[in-house]
Amino acid sequence: MKQQIFTFAVVGFFVWASFAQAEMTSGNYIIRWDTVSTGGSDTASSATYLLHDTAESTTAGSSTSSSYELAQGYRVDTQLLTFEVVAEDTSTGRSATSLSGTTVTADPTGLVVNDLIALVQDEGASEVSAIGRIVSIGAGTITVDVWKNAGSSPVIDGTNDKVYRLSGTSVVFGTLSTSSVSTAIIAFEVTAVNDNGYVVQMYEDGNLRAGSSEIPDVTDGSVSAGSQEYGARSSDTTISTSTFDTADTGITTTFQDVASESTASFESRNFVTLKTSISSATTAGGYAHTISVIASANF
Repeated sequence: MKQQIFTFAVVGFFVWASFAQAEMTSGNYIIRWDTVSTGGSDTASSATYLLHDTAESTTAGSSTSSSYELAQGYRVDTQLLTFEVVAEDTSTGRSATSLSGTTVTADPTGLVVNDLIALVQDEGASEVSAIGRIVSIGAGTITVDVWKNAGSSPVIDGTNDKVYRLSGTSVVFGTLSTSSVSTAIIAFEVTAVNDNGYVVQMYEDGNLRAGSSEIPDVTDGSVSAGSQEYGARSSDTTISTSTFDTADTGITTTFQDVASESTASFESRNFVTLKTSISSATTAGGYAHTISVIASANF
């Protein structure tokens, strides 16, 4: 066995811009946020929709109380993009024994409502995974809002099936073996208010390395036990600008698309599964590199 440690740092960019919808224009003027209304709230949401609403009367200004703040006037600016990135905390793994709809049978210790979790079937080179946000916790059960997968839903029978908490910005693979492939998930959730959606991209600062020794990028589309290689695959099966959706793909020092949406999206979720393996020739050591994950709005 060889000791290999992997860590990564995440960079998230939040884009702010004016959002024009059904705007009024003429040859000389444009009104982006025209509002005539007598009631409403700042932001309302459901499982499917996000609404930015404006309440306006005859004057503009602001007033406050101990519990509320009223900003009265025309809406001139709104947050265009929100981006959350979390990594699989490999120390939080616990056995999953069954799955019924959005409820998985597993020990909920250490988990709380609103946590993102990963559900993994047959952990390893051919694992099938899904992510969801916890909405309730029972006696030995965890229920999420919806499972996001890569086209195939996990089938849980209690054999090498796991639940992990998704939190923080680092992954530790631990001790690697020539007889297996080690995996970990990076998940992200994006809300993009603009009509053309967003793209999530990923790049590295160099190969997974320990001093002058490196784990090279996978080149044959599949990270395999006994081979010295490293790569990732995305849950987004519609990527047209990279191979992350169809094959284990090497991470490079240039931006590569790992997820995208072409329309306005509310709490859209995807993830990439990192995979690494070693051979008998791999030099022992603590291997590390940095991955940056960036979301950008499409204009």
